[in-house]
Amino acid sequence: MKRRLSLAAVFAALAALVLSLGAGVKNDSGSIVDRFFAAYRSGSVDDLLAVYAPDAVFEDVNQRHRVVGHDELRAMLQDLVAMHQQMGIREKRRVAEDRTVVVEYEYVGTLSGAALSQATGKSGCPDLSYTLPVTSWYDIAGGRIRVQKDFIDLASLRELQKRAAASAAPDASHLQ
Repeated sequence: MKRRLSLAAVFAALAALVLSLGAGVKNDSGSIVDRFFAAYRSGSVDDLLAVYAPDAVFEDVNQRHRVVGHDELRAMLQDLVAMHQQMGIREKRRVAEDRTVVVEYEYVGTLSGAALSQATGKSGCPDLSYTLPVTSWYDIAGGRIRVQKDFIDLASLRELQKRAAASAAPDASHLQ
């Protein structure tokens, strides 16, 4: 009888270990997204790329942007970082299930006035702080992001674009 109790205790301990390992796997996808958010906040293109699989796909569904692979991701991320003085993320809620992580958050940051002047062709743009609501779906495999789909609040994005255009001083170069 004692032997049966000992075997039962061993099996119970093994079952608890297996369940805890399984729970760690589920939570691992969330930790990959945490690494991505930290890299985003740092503004390091190399750190961001390290979180993506080499053949990763990024989609901005509302703007119909689709970027595939590290080369295209690097170009997109370099442009993004170059436009900013500061980049951040404020997470609101998250759901993680196996390989899928869905996060509702806000991109927050400050766009560089100099970069805005160059982008709009108008001199004198001030720095522009913004908050942009977004929900992202991440598919995680092999410890990296395989697919990221951003669903940006299009009305907020349009408002930000209007603010950026309106903040530029009229270009007086044609008067000279």
